[in-house]
Amino acid sequence: MGELKRNDKKYTEWYQLTNVKLDSITNTCDRIESKCQAQNDKMEDLSILNINDQLRILKDHVLEITKNTNQFATHLAKSDSKRKKLKNEIIANIEQIHSNYEPHIPRHYTPLTEEKLSVKGSLTPFLGENVISGKDIPELEEWPTFSGEGE
Repeated sequence: MGELKRNDKKYTEWYQLTNVKLDSITNTCDRIESKCQAQNDKMEDLSILNINDQLRILKDHVLEITKNTNQFATHLAKSDSKRKKLKNEIIANIEQIHSNYEPHIPRHYTPLTEEKLSVKGSLTPFLGENVISGKDIPELEEWPTFSGEGE
């Protein structure tokens, strides 16, 4: 991983946590892929093939993030600008997973419209008497603010 400066502890922790999460994603992909393959051997199903394609895309993104994370670790002891650039690349790759990886949606799926979501009458018979309504939630005097160190 290279020599770390003493003030790089938080980056080291972030790197280790990221690697654990990436390993978990990869292992999950592998398990799903093997189940899909076993199911696919029994019958040819387009949805299973689509899931396999999506898993391959997801695994490619994970490999890209892993590469960037390893570069990040290599450059930990170097300049802050390189560190921020690599961190931003990793974040961009994670966001790309969210935008590109969409689970299989059946062809007969129709999106819900506002009209379909509107409910006539009360939900109390279905949900019970102890439902919290919007009026039960207190207004915040001031919204909390967050500031990240090293951002």
